[in-house]
Amino acid sequence: MSAEISKSQQKRQQQIQNRKAQKAKKAMVTFWSIVIPLALILSVVAAIVIYQRSKLDYSRYLTNDGRIRNVKASDYVTVDYESISFQKSDLLPSDETIDSDIAYAISSHATVSEDTALTSKAGDRIQVTYTTTVDGEVVDSATDETGPRTFTIGNGEMTDAYDTGLTGRHPGEDFTLTISFPEDYSNESLAGKTAMIDTHIIGIYVDPEFNDDFVMTYYSDKAATAAGYRQSLIDNYYNENLEKAISDAIKEKSTVNSYPSDYLENMKKVIRAQDEQQMEYYNNMYLQYTGSPMYSNVYEMYSYTTREEYEAHVDEEATKRTADALKLQYIYEKAGLSNPESDVKAYFSGLGYDDTAFEELQTQYGFGYLAQSVLSDKVMDHLKETVPVTETATIVD
Repeated sequence: MSAEISKSQQKRQQQIQNRKAQKAKKAMVTFWSIVIPLALILSVVAAIVIYQRSKLDYSRYLTNDGRIRNVKASDYVTVDYESISFQKSDLLPSDETIDSDIAYAISSHATVSEDTALTSKAGDRIQVTYTTTVDGEVVDSATDETGPRTFTIGNGEMTDAYDTGLTGRHPGEDFTLTISFPEDYSNESLAGKTAMIDTHIIGIYVDPEFNDDFVMTYYSDKAATAAGYRQSLIDNYYNENLEKAISDAIKEKSTVNSYPSDYLENMKKVIRAQDEQQMEYYNNMYLQYTGSPMYSNVYEMYSYTTREEYEAHVDEEATKRTADALKLQYIYEKAGLSNPESDVKAYFSGLGYDDTAFEELQTQYGFGYLAQSVLSDKVMDHLKETVPVTETATIVD
């Protein structure tokens, strides 16, 4: 009897265990039917996040007015910009600098004169045709068919001896010079040889007179008179020197305590992308002319020997650019400046970008990146208007 009871108990216990096993199996099926799809969803979301973070986006961490998103600049940097001041004499060009620029403008519009009364001298630009022969064989020439050549007497563009032969000549004159070329001459067909150079003087370049008519003819977009053009050069130098002086002063009077990590890392991506684009430009240019690329990798472009050296450069440059952005944003926020979207669009319109071209820029760089360049200009304009500049008598380069 006891044996039969034991068997029935064992049977019931086995049934209970089977039911528990079935419940557990059902629970596990339910669990994995939920967990596996959820895990797949989470992995897809993670992949999307990783892709989005790795994808280049110039404006990812910028607001539409050009500030770094979710960043108060004063939490990262201080700039004692209100203590900046300059002396005007330190910002003005010397008379020699302006005279040199005017002389260059004049020479840029010189014309060839065939007046036979003119006589060539050192420093003159002279237009000639010539044929160079060695033992009766033509090795070099500039003919009417191939086009004349211009020499500046005294520059030794062919040889010093040829410059001497060009001196004291008149337009329309023909003559033959015997010239011995040095062993290391750049043209191998002439190196170490004696050549006969048959030369014809076409004319001598004559500079126009610098007066009001000259300015109205060539530089009416800058001034209407010679005096006005001179002043425009002075003003340009002053403006450039003031901007540089302000930039230098900001560096000296700034302290960067930390950097927004997301923006800094994105800046590194931007720099790498810009370097790749620059390398591609150089390589395409060289391919057209030489049939081979200029660089095999981006770090060669900077004369680095390893990728690690290049990455150190990227880190340094990204840190510098991030610091500059923080300093500008600090002044922008402290001075209470504004940079609405309408100003950004107007700025690029003034640079010649129509609506279509601006949309293309925005597609490539994002609005925030474009706005940041406008913010930079607004800060500089504000400082140029507010930084004290005192008058002094001394003029320096």
